[in-house]
Amino acid sequence: MSDESRETTAAVPVVQVTDKRRLHMEADERAADSSGEVLTDPPADAQTDAQADAQADAQADARRAERLGFQQLQMKLAEREAQLARLRAQVVEFEAKTQDELRETRRRLERVFEQRVTSARQSLIEELLAVFDNLDLMLAGAEKATRDDLLTGIDAMRRLLIQTLQRQDIERIEALGQPFDPELHEAVETAAVGPEQDGQVVAQTRPGYRMDGRLIRPALVSVGRAEPSSVVLSETEVPA
Repeated sequence: MSDESRETTAAVPVVQVTDKRRLHMEADERAADSSGEVLTDPPADAQTDAQADAQADAQADARRAERLGFQQLQMKLAEREAQLARLRAQVVEFEAKTQDELRETRRRLERVFEQRVTSARQSLIEELLAVFDNLDLMLAGAEKATRDDLLTGIDAMRRLLIQTLQRQDIERIEALGQPFDPELHEAVETAAVGPEQDGQVVAQTRPGYRMDGRLIRPALVSVGRAEPSSVVLSETEVPA
């Protein structure tokens, strides 16, 4: 080997090939330097390898993007599940709070109702006690009172009792002489009357009462019924 060959061999550096594309590029550069020509197109096998590498890189990028997208979806799903759990906890808390408020409202209404009933009963009892006080006074003087005095006292007690009931919105139903009303009256018997009293209350056995427009008990009454005439004229007997 000549000295010139030794120098040329010594001048070529040793390159470790790690990339096929780099190897082809360096080979092309050395070929261009030695021949003085510029290669415009790489060899066919270099193009194939470059396309394969590019395709592999694209697939790797796609897999990385897919993994990244999947991780983002998992994070969003976890966030939605956490939000849903918080909403469920809020609903449970709201239901418990609502139930407590309903129970408290029910207890409050029951207390108010009981207080109103107690107050109404107390008011009625106070009114009745005044009537009993007058009855006691009348009985105390009954031995020295005349018959007319007793009748006057009884009538006064009756009026006082009616006034007491009226103050409690209790109304006495006066049925005598009124047309029979099945919603207010209960017929216990009928009585033969003239045509002018047909369907009217002709007697009252027991008065009825209603409170605040609502019937407490109906009045027991006798209802008049007009009897048909026993004489029936035929067409020949009708005067011309």
